[in-house]
Amino acid sequence: MLISFLKLDDRPTSLLIPNLCWTRHKIISMSKMMAENGINIAYSMQRNKTERFLHHIVVLADLECSNTKAFLLKASEDGYFKSPYRWLLLAPEGLKDKLDILDHLEVLVDSDVVVARDTGEKFILTEVYKTSKDTDVMYTLRATWRPINLSHYDDHDVNYYGLSFVIKNNRSDIHTRTVISKYGFIEDHRRSTSLFFRRRDLRGHVLTIANVILDSNQTKEHLDDRLFLKQDSGAKMAYAIVKICFQMLNATENILFPYTWGYKDKNGNYQGIIEHLLKKEADLGTMAFFTEERLEIIDYVAMVGTTGIRFVFREPPLANTANIFTLPFTRDVWLAILICILGCALFLYITSKWEATMSTHQTQLDGSWADVLILIIGAVLQQGCTLEPRYAAGRIVTLLLFVALTILYAAYSANIVVLLRAPSSSVRSLSDLLHSPIKLGASDFVYNRYFFKQLNDSVRKAIYDTKIAPKGKKPNFYSMKDGVEKIRKGLFAFHMEVNPGYRMIQETFQENEKCDLVEIDYINMIDPWLIGQKRSPFKDLFKINFIRIRETGIQSNNRQRLIVPRPRCSGHVATFSSVGITDMYPAMLATLYGMLMAPAVLLVEIAYYRL
Repeated sequence: MLISFLKLDDRPTSLLIPNLCWTRHKIISMSKMMAENGINIAYSMQRNKTERFLHHIVVLADLECSNTKAFLLKASEDGYFKSPYRWLLLAPEGLKDKLDILDHLEVLVDSDVVVARDTGEKFILTEVYKTSKDTDVMYTLRATWRPINLSHYDDHDVNYYGLSFVIKNNRSDIHTRTVISKYGFIEDHRRSTSLFFRRRDLRGHVLTIANVILDSNQTKEHLDDRLFLKQDSGAKMAYAIVKICFQMLNATENILFPYTWGYKDKNGNYQGIIEHLLKKEADLGTMAFFTEERLEIIDYVAMVGTTGIRFVFREPPLANTANIFTLPFTRDVWLAILICILGCALFLYITSKWEATMSTHQTQLDGSWADVLILIIGAVLQQGCTLEPRYAAGRIVTLLLFVALTILYAAYSANIVVLLRAPSSSVRSLSDLLHSPIKLGASDFVYNRYFFKQLNDSVRKAIYDTKIAPKGKKPNFYSMKDGVEKIRKGLFAFHMEVNPGYRMIQETFQENEKCDLVEIDYINMIDPWLIGQKRSPFKDLFKINFIRIRETGIQSNNRQRLIVPRPRCSGHVATFSSVGITDMYPAMLATLYGMLMAPAVLLVEIAYYRL
């Protein structure tokens, strides 16, 4: 019977007999038979074996042994009835009272415990499990085994597979698979070999989800509708999928509303969702980000939705990050202009020298570099000059100079008009954000305060210390409404959950104000996952159902109902925008330098004249 049972699923198996009271001769005989069939046998389990290896182990216990009860209670206390351990309990006929021990064992829905009861003529193999510690034990027929007898089967009903024969019942209302080998005749009554399909009906068992509500208590009344979508979008997204999962498991839902996800305090204690999971008051928690501390105490079950927490800002005008008066031409064009001007200056100097030898006039160039320089400056600035060449050679050079510079001036002016309102694409990383003139702030949520202090690489730490929470000043944490309004005014980046933030942007921004929104990820983490108890008996049930929900498109549909994409303007709307001091700063600075230089040059000229 043991060999037939262990080879039924055709999977690698090792038999563990840590507390068997059989005689030495009986155990040696069994070991030889197991070895002949490729089944290992051992008295104890090696501690360094991986969890993947544990799936191969079947623990054998005989309820007729006197010390089995204490052994099973200790194994239950140590968690050895949880997945991935498998158990086979031998219960000879007449020892029904021995099964009372099952009421005290933690054989929950993830356990794989089979009781083999000897009736004299056959063994009845029954699966036992409970939906919780306090519920009654449920019994499900798994298989029956009896000694071999092929006399009542025809040859065409039996397919030969090595040393065994497999007979499948073709009646749709009976789910049995019969395997016949030299070791016996075993009928498998399972509808599926997957433990999930056999345990997915929890028969109304209460499952609890802990869901964080931060924005408004109204969310408690509107978790499964589309009202007040700006409030607690993550909680609504998680609840919608968890509710479907609970329905698929035929479970009764219960909801807790803690005030936070849960972070370790200075005493090493957790609050919020993590506390409920550790105390086993909740089975699932709403979506939470991955942290190293949490991985040690909870399990991340599934990703049931997407969200994002990023810096969002409007691209600053180009004038705020660069000198727009140097941008219309490339470096090669500026170099060509300089060569052209120097060439013209040289020819004007030569022609003015020659003209001075021919005749003199009060409006004529006198052949000095000073007059040529004044003429060149007047041409560049489209101003002209009182002194001009009087002969054809000099006039041709002057004409070509003014024509070339007029064309360049038209191109330059056209580019300046565009660049005055052009957005800058220079802020695309955290380093750019740190060194830009953009002010920073963050939504006043507990996860922002936690992650800003936890991420300690040089750039992120500098951002927090210099722009979010400067020393000696109040940290820049704002409500969602105030932060979005600061984004609209410009030169402000707000670290927020993008879904409710974008929904507010859609409602409050003008169309042209949506055209230049930029995101920069600060936390740089994958999307949050639902969290659950460590080694929860429902973990596999949850994970498989969440995968099915995602594969059928329900999760995608739920996301489309609740998530708002980044706002995009319908084309660049032509709107009037006045030029500010920032845009004209380089020109005003040049004017200031000129005003300071003019008196200085005047004093030098007076001193030169008198000396």
